[in-house]
Amino acid sequence: MSKKDRTAPEAAAEEARVHLKPILGLRPGQYLSVIYGIVVLLVIYLVLFSPGVARRGAYLSLTTFPEHAMVKVDGQYAGSTPCTIFLRRGPRSIEVSRPYYAPVTFTRDVRGRVFATLIVPDRSSRFVPLELADIDGLVKAALADFQKNPDIPQIIADASWAAAGADTQEKLYGLIAASLLGVTDESQLRQVLVAASRVSSGAGFLSPGAFIDMVERGVEIAEKSDNAPAWVLLALSRANQGRLGSSAWVQQYLAAYRDAISKYYQPGSAAAGGGGSVSVAGMSFRGVPSGDLVMGRDDNLDSLGKTIDRLLAHPVHVDSFYLGAAEVTNGEFQSFVAENPDWAPAARAVLVQKGLVTDTYLADWKTGAPAAETANLPVTSVSWNAAAAYCQWLTRRVQAVLPGYAARLPSEAEWEWAARGGLRGMPYPLGGKPGGAVFYTPGITGPKAAGTSEPNGYGLRDMLGNVWEWCADPFFMNASLLSSREPKTSAALEKSLPDSPDRVVRGGSWADQPGTDKVYTRGAQPADWGTPYLGFRVALARP
Repeated sequence: MSKKDRTAPEAAAEEARVHLKPILGLRPGQYLSVIYGIVVLLVIYLVLFSPGVARRGAYLSLTTFPEHAMVKVDGQYAGSTPCTIFLRRGPRSIEVSRPYYAPVTFTRDVRGRVFATLIVPDRSSRFVPLELADIDGLVKAALADFQKNPDIPQIIADASWAAAGADTQEKLYGLIAASLLGVTDESQLRQVLVAASRVSSGAGFLSPGAFIDMVERGVEIAEKSDNAPAWVLLALSRANQGRLGSSAWVQQYLAAYRDAISKYYQPGSAAAGGGGSVSVAGMSFRGVPSGDLVMGRDDNLDSLGKTIDRLLAHPVHVDSFYLGAAEVTNGEFQSFVAENPDWAPAARAVLVQKGLVTDTYLADWKTGAPAAETANLPVTSVSWNAAAAYCQWLTRRVQAVLPGYAARLPSEAEWEWAARGGLRGMPYPLGGKPGGAVFYTPGITGPKAAGTSEPNGYGLRDMLGNVWEWCADPFFMNASLLSSREPKTSAALEKSLPDSPDRVVRGGSWADQPGTDKVYTRGAQPADWGTPYLGFRVALARP
């Protein structure tokens, strides 16, 4: 083929051909081999050596029993077990700690391999068993945590990993029993059963003996609380409620419950009339007689024993006592503050730091004292802790008038017994109507003067409306369910309630719609809170 016969693309390809020249006397094939070798060596270095040189150290996988322990390396937070942490080359101090367990500290002299750490990291593992150091603190904190976070039911089950010796098991069973006061659904119930199995087995496998122990503990709780079947029903899903509700066990319970409650609604069963009055530091107190209160929702007698809710009506014995005829006023609380400047609005920051109040404490005392025109209004924005301190201060004055008596906040049962004024089966202190109680009306912006409503059968005013009132008791959702059909047993159960971050409030306030609050309506507030809707009144009783 002649030069003229070649196509244009073939000619262009020949002209674009690259011809490598020798370098330093080396032919192209020789120096290209050197370049390729250098690239290969560089890749080998980058993959097999560079990671180990740049970040020399080793990985440590840590597990603990129980889990969720905090890990620090040389004092710096590194993770929570189970976790894998990287330790740089050199001597390292590792601390593993968990609240209420003894911390564990150990050292590692980390050398760190250089070769192939990207492919096969330098790794080791260690299991750290933690030793319980404060069972009382653990139980108290776990219960408070569960009260604040009921939607995290595994709190109780996690705490139960501490089960070891007999003393520890007893206290953890106390925690489980206390947690029942807040269990409201099957997910929480499931975690309680998990906790019980761990405690019975000493945090090991559930043996037949441990299972029998768990059942016996459940029987003990049921024997103390006659109304435990009602608690079980409300802890179950709707489907399981139907299955259990038709069982002979529940039907027998309901029949016994109706028989026990019915006797309190016989003619002459109510305690009518008060026990006189007494004046202390210018405050009027009315006598409330002793008797057996049917505490809870009882204003529909036809439904008792047929429907179950968390305000289960149950009998509670109440001893005689005196209760403030009205709520404590701004003027009366000012007398306390004047003698106790540690509780003045000026000391609010210190009180907040101590956890006794929030920054709303006495917020309406703009000048450090209540405005003159508010002296007869109920004191509000006052915490449970401040109300308790007021009662302690007032006790010295009480004993000069009533030797052997002390001032304190009323228990929840005392408050309801007094609010009913001797009536049974009625929703309001005066019977079927609120009776002048201060509830929401268009334009209302706050409470009325203390003692605005009509008096009930015991001469007490504003037992509903005006402001909510602190009670002495810690708040538990199921307090009515885990009760007894025997009044004095129920009273003992109320007095033995464990501590809680929340306290009971009763009575409703001026901001509530009429008809929403009854004598059995319960509420709860953290003990350090204060709101414009919340005050208190004082009870006088023998210790």
